[in-house]
Amino acid sequence: MRAAAPLLLLALAACSPGSPEARVRKAFDAAVAAVEKGDAAGAAAVLSPKFLGPEGMDRAGARLYLLGVLRGRRVGVTVLGNRIEAGEREATQTVDLLFTSRGGGGLLPDDQGRRTLVIRWEARDGAWLVREVQSGA
Repeated sequence: MRAAAPLLLLALAACSPGSPEARVRKAFDAAVAAVEKGDAAGAAAVLSPKFLGPEGMDRAGARLYLLGVLRGRRVGVTVLGNRIEAGEREATQTVDLLFTSRGGGGLLPDDQGRRTLVIRWEARDGAWLVREVQSGA
């Protein structure tokens, strides 16, 4: 559960480039790209200072977790489903993700391969940041 939380990340679907939905998708895509490059700092860049993850994980904890998970491991992220409901200041994204080990092949160990996440975003200082991540149904 904790492994997938910060690996929040991807998108498809078309929408206008300046819409809240498009900006959330862009932020999500950037985080996914960072995960796939093994860039923990880049992946954590979309986390709000008030970030709350599973089991009470805060932003600092998520950064440390990402450093540990991405160290020496190449992770691939495939978006199986992605739905965003966005307003001007808040958005909710539900994503169904498949995490794979790149280079070594196969799903990640410890039942970390497929996850559904509910991600709550907030507009803050002109950027969209992840306020909360929960495991979805």
